[in-house]
Amino acid sequence: MSNDNHHWVPKLIIRKFVDTDGRVFRLNIQTDEVTKPPPKYAASKVGFNDFVVNGQTVSYEDRLEKIETAAAPTLKAIIKSRSVAGLTEIQRQNVANFVAAQSFRTEAFYEGIGSGLLRKDFGSIFAELWRAAFILSAEIMRRKWVPMVIEHDDVFYLGDHPVVLQHTETPASPQPLGFDIEGVEAFMPLSPKCALYMPCPSVSRLIIGGHGDALAAPENLRRANAVGAVTDISDADFLALAQRVLERDGPLYQSLTQGTALVAAPANVENLNYLQCAWAHTAVYSNRRDFTFARHVFDKTPQYRELVKVRLGFIVPPREASTVSD
Repeated sequence: MSNDNHHWVPKLIIRKFVDTDGRVFRLNIQTDEVTKPPPKYAASKVGFNDFVVNGQTVSYEDRLEKIETAAAPTLKAIIKSRSVAGLTEIQRQNVANFVAAQSFRTEAFYEGIGSGLLRKDFGSIFAELWRAAFILSAEIMRRKWVPMVIEHDDVFYLGDHPVVLQHTETPASPQPLGFDIEGVEAFMPLSPKCALYMPCPSVSRLIIGGHGDALAAPENLRRANAVGAVTDISDADFLALAQRVLERDGPLYQSLTQGTALVAAPANVENLNYLQCAWAHTAVYSNRRDFTFARHVFDKTPQYRELVKVRLGFIVPPREASTVSD
């Protein structure tokens, strides 16, 4: 077993969330204690990425560091440019590999999937996850990516299981979650002001198709009137509906098709921060000491302090959206 400190959230991400002194605020979700460790000692344990596989100690630390090193320049560029436009296939692959590994390399995932197992018996499971990571990476590559940015005073939290998933249409429903499951969207904070949003391909197609239909509404209406077609909606209501679709989905359509940033509304920030709390295992991190919203989440849903939130199959407790904004 290595004597080195191994991270389950890479330092390259944690460093983006530090305060001006280079340390990051950490909320212990069980005790409410706020500490301020340096990134070196945040989301980490000695020898955490060492496992026993077939009777031999195998370290995945170097392999994980290679994934981090390959993705780091692209992640930095996304944060700086607030865009994913123009990424090469290799750059996208590097980021997809990073997100795939991050989805199962955490203490939360280990505790959830390995419940009842001794750590020495978990190595073979991790080895299988590692071998299957290319499948997960391919699913992430299939998705369109959107940088979600904050232009007001709020900030994104960083949970200690930062890749979070939810059903777009039914977030409160306790269902299996995964990159390969229809209707599931994914998020990962990259900095206090930028997160990577990865909607389900079906949702992207719906937004893009709906936008195209709305743009074509005047011409479609003209053609329908020319042949005397009878509809259940007036011409004015039909055009008003199309206009509402353009106004509602226009920014997301632009982001999905052009790779540009989607400006996060306060509700978007609240949703992602809620998910960071709901999926956290022991800690939530921030560049600010103020964890008012996180404490509100844990007070309203105290089971999030105690239960292991990530299990095999990516099942999490139901979202109680109506309670967090009371």
